[in-house]
Amino acid sequence: MGTVALRPCSDHSSQCSDQYGFSRTHVLPGNAAALVSETENTMPTRMPIPRTSHRGTTARRRRRLIAPVVAALTAATLAACGSGDAGVSAEDAQSQATDLVKLLNIKDGTDLGGKVEFKLGAALTLSGPSASNGASMKNAIELATKQIKAAGGPTITLSVKDIKGPDPVAAKQAASELASERVPAKITSMGDGLGAMLADTDKNKILSLDGVGGAQVFTKGTQYFYGTREVAPSDAVPGALEWFKRANPKGRTVGLVGVDLGPLNAAIQADMKAKIEAAGLTFNGLWETVSPSSQDYASMISKVKKNEPDLLWVAFGGAAPGAFVAQAKSAGIGSELLGIEFTQEAVKASKGVLDKDGFKFAMDYFDAAKPSNPLAKLFAEAYEKAYGEPADFYAANAYEETLMVWDLVRRVVAAGGDPSDSTQLKAALEKDPKFASVYGGDGGTVGTLQIDLATHGVAKRPMGVFEYKDGKVKPLATYDVKGQDFRLAD
Repeated sequence: MGTVALRPCSDHSSQCSDQYGFSRTHVLPGNAAALVSETENTMPTRMPIPRTSHRGTTARRRRRLIAPVVAALTAATLAACGSGDAGVSAEDAQSQATDLVKLLNIKDGTDLGGKVEFKLGAALTLSGPSASNGASMKNAIELATKQIKAAGGPTITLSVKDIKGPDPVAAKQAASELASERVPAKITSMGDGLGAMLADTDKNKILSLDGVGGAQVFTKGTQYFYGTREVAPSDAVPGALEWFKRANPKGRTVGLVGVDLGPLNAAIQADMKAKIEAAGLTFNGLWETVSPSSQDYASMISKVKKNEPDLLWVAFGGAAPGAFVAQAKSAGIGSELLGIEFTQEAVKASKGVLDKDGFKFAMDYFDAAKPSNPLAKLFAEAYEKAYGEPADFYAANAYEETLMVWDLVRRVVAAGGDPSDSTQLKAALEKDPKFASVYGGDGGTVGTLQIDLATHGVAKRPMGVFEYKDGKVKPLATYDVKGQDFRLAD
């Protein structure tokens, strides 16, 4: 909490330049006791990591420190350094909102939708093996909605539904509840609950943005569904196979282990096989899957050892890649292992194996430690300050999707329309499918997310092959959708 922490300015200066290059006035909070109370009442969605001692001052100790005159300065200092509580403060949201409006290049005089009351749905995996992913997304959506409100934008009421693993029954229930609540739009995940929500998405005309599964082969034809990230892993495969051929000239065979998606497996397998063959490699017939809730890979690994490919795709999400790699390494699997995503949950689940042996993965990776553009920097710093941990790609994608919704609301309002009408939101998207992104761009330019109106996926998306080891991630190759603009990292 506190604008002080956001600018490298002297406490004696009233006007200074912040880290994004914007000029701003230095303001100290006027009601320190109220600020402390606000922080204490903000409950964390996800437990924050331990902070250093000057940040971990407890609420009880703060109360003892508060005294006339000294109270304001003491509380302001503590707020500027952070607190043990999670969640964005009103003061931080206001400061971040000022930067956000400038970074989004919103022109003076634009109606930001301040009179709009907007109900936004969210279908997230808040329980089961992917619970941490859903928590990251919820955090990011709440961060964005508070920044948007502080900027003078709409009051966004969030209706969150747990689709579990995803579980088809829970996903259908979530779809039904959001329809009954008449939400015009939702931030969704897992190919809209691995397909279970798609029919209801179109039937009830709920504009749906999926930054987890993207526009999978089985989502095609759903008119109100849009994937806002690479199709995982399909879009990343061509570039990843090009990297593999260069890094392993003698490698020829490719197999896959992953989650059992039931009737959806066939379409995904056909797509993967076609891409493997197009790369001049051979699918060796290995396609082993387990239940999404399983973390016992003994039987799977036994089958891998009998038909070990040169390259083994590890098509798991969340913590599962770490658990699988640890068991595979212990069993002596010698294949080049290549994941389809990476999170710190996987690092924890590997119990040191990923740090020691490394882990390669191909995806549109969000690097919170090295944000690629000013919007990404604003988000990464705001998220870590609010929740005490770095943002992963689940959070990054949900954040930019929430900004997309705000962009669409502004467009509809500017046209004199009703932003609670999903058909008008959809029309605004199709008229101009370009939005601000925390991916791509450069140090002075915000990235661009562009929807392909034919596929309802992304037209372009920066991605690559990366390697995690000893707590650090480095790029091995970078490319775009279909392997375009491929180059090996320096």
